[in-house]
Amino acid sequence: MRHMSRSFTRIFCTLLAGSLLTAFPVIAAEAGAYPSKPIRLIVPFPPGGGTDLVSRTMQPALSATLGQQILIDNRGGAQGSLGTAIAATANPDGYTVVIAEIGATAVAPALLPKLSFNIAKDFAGISQLIEQPYIMTVHPSIHAKTLAEFIKLAQSKPNAMNFGSGNVTAHIAQEAFFDTAKVKLTHIPYRGSGPSVAAAVGGEVQTLFSGPGAALPQIKAGRLRALAVTTIKRAAQLPEVPTLAEQGYKGFAISGWYGLMGPVAMPKPAITALNKAVTTVLNGDTGKLLRDRGYEPVPTTPAEFEKFMRSEIDRWSKAVKQYGIKADSLG
Repeated sequence: MRHMSRSFTRIFCTLLAGSLLTAFPVIAAEAGAYPSKPIRLIVPFPPGGGTDLVSRTMQPALSATLGQQILIDNRGGAQGSLGTAIAATANPDGYTVVIAEIGATAVAPALLPKLSFNIAKDFAGISQLIEQPYIMTVHPSIHAKTLAEFIKLAQSKPNAMNFGSGNVTAHIAQEAFFDTAKVKLTHIPYRGSGPSVAAAVGGEVQTLFSGPGAALPQIKAGRLRALAVTTIKRAAQLPEVPTLAEQGYKGFAISGWYGLMGPVAMPKPAITALNKAVTTVLNGDTGKLLRDRGYEPVPTTPAEFEKFMRSEIDRWSKAVKQYGIKADSLG
């Protein structure tokens, strides 16, 4: 009888272990596997902008997939350079990662050659996250319902209107476009897309290029008017808004992007686990939610993302020189 009881106990424990493995696959991972504690995610911009929105949209699913909390730490300043610098010197144990944003990652190094970090040497790529259009908007008080009308108005009043930017990439994109369109406006920088869009809504600036995270809700509410998008194709959430190319500016196409990276010496198992989690999350319901908010999920391998970042650094370094952008563009 005691033998039958021990046999039953072994069978029951085996079945129970199998049930727990099925119900809680992350928790049932082998002891000591990464991650074993919460992960700090540095968002190098203030709350309210696109990087913050994408991070907080992904946070619940990433936490569930990894079986550990993702703790968001907003560290804004110098258009992402300050938060990125903090990540560069963090303990490379895999428990501090940072959002890689086009401005801080690819553009700032060309503007600030004395940065305390070097993207290529100090960081390991984990994955690209999203691509996004920049949306050209104007305040509703501006008497221009189309891009052509706005250009005509701006040409008639050189430097009479302000344009805002919440990141240096949007600034360069606007400088390039206004140069092509032969208009002169006064630039006012802000410390993130959230503050720059708030300034546009408040009438401090008359126009700006901004990502969908901060701009789309204001456009939908009628507080801003969209005139164009900077991508090759129209934005899915703004199908009625034509591209710049469609409105006569052929070849003008700029996309913003975010990714995930960590200190260069972080363990490869951590990179692999994070990459797998990001890919799973972006290919699931969270990816659909991001699309609804104007972002296109584009998960990659770590090697692909590192190659992409190097190409972007080269591209934007040339653009900074071409348009004479200075460090004071960093709000």
